[in-house]
Amino acid sequence: MQDLQNKVAVITGAASGIGLAFAQRFASAGMKLVLADIEEAALSSAEQFLADAGAEVVSVLTDVSVEDQVHRLADETFRCFGTAHVVCNNAGVGPGGVSWEIPTRVWEWVLGVDLWGVIYGIQAFVPRLVAQNEGHVVNTASIGGLIGGPGMGPYEAAKHAVVGLSQSLEHDLRLVDSRVHTSVVCPSFTRTRMNDSGRNWPARYGAAPESGLEPGHPLLRDRFLELGASGSAVDPSDVADQVHSAVINNRFWVLTEDHPEQRLVPHYEGMLEGKLA
Repeated sequence: MQDLQNKVAVITGAASGIGLAFAQRFASAGMKLVLADIEEAALSSAEQFLADAGAEVVSVLTDVSVEDQVHRLADETFRCFGTAHVVCNNAGVGPGGVSWEIPTRVWEWVLGVDLWGVIYGIQAFVPRLVAQNEGHVVNTASIGGLIGGPGMGPYEAAKHAVVGLSQSLEHDLRLVDSRVHTSVVCPSFTRTRMNDSGRNWPARYGAAPESGLEPGHPLLRDRFLELGASGSAVDPSDVADQVHSAVINNRFWVLTEDHPEQRLVPHYEGMLEGKLA
C-alpha cells in the first residue's frame, strides 16, 4: 500500500513508546487512527495529543490478553471507519528474571499480552482484511525473538513465537493469493517504558509478586541502565519510520539496528556449529 492517505491504522499499545510513535508516523502520512491501550489516562492523553495535531482519531480501552476485548476493538474500528488497513499488534510487557524463579502467573501474563494479544489481533482483523483484499499486519516482536538472552525467558519465548507466527501468516496470505501482507518488527533496545511493565499488572492475577516484574535478573539491571544512558538505545520514532517504509514497500523484516548482521551472523553461525553464541 503505497498511498496511505485517508486509510485507517489500528495500533495496540498506542498510549506510549513504540505504539505512540507508530500513531504519530501514520498520522503524518494522512491516516485515520484507532488507538488501543490498557492505560485509560495515558490513552486519553494520546488521543487528545494526536487530535490536537490534526489527526482523525478514536481510542478504545483494550486489554489485548482478553479475546473479547480485541474483537470489540475490531468491531469499534469498523463501526467508526468502516474498514481498517494497517493493523499493528504492538502491545507488550517485558518483565523477567531467572527462568526457574519467575512465578507461573507472570509467565501467563507475559504470554497473554505478548503472544495471545497478537493471535487475537490476527483472528479479529485478518479475515476482514482478506475479505477486502487490502491491508497490512504489523506484529511487534523483538531482536530477542531472534537471539535469546538471559533474564527475559517469558518475553523472549513470546517474541520467538511472534516471529514464527508472522512468517506463517505471510506464507498463508501468499497461499490464498491475498494482497494483504505482513511485517514483523524486531527492535533492539528502545527508549520506552518497558522497564516499568509492572505498572499494568492485572488484578485478575491477584497481588503483584514480590519478584519477577523487573526487566531481568538483578545482575542485569545495570546493563539495562547502561544501555539507556549510553545513547545506543533506539528512539521509537526511528522504529516508526522503518515500519512506515515496510508497509508502503511490503517488506517483511524490520530490523532496527544499524548493523544487525553483527549480532545475527555469529548467532546463526553458532547454531550451525551446535553452539550458543
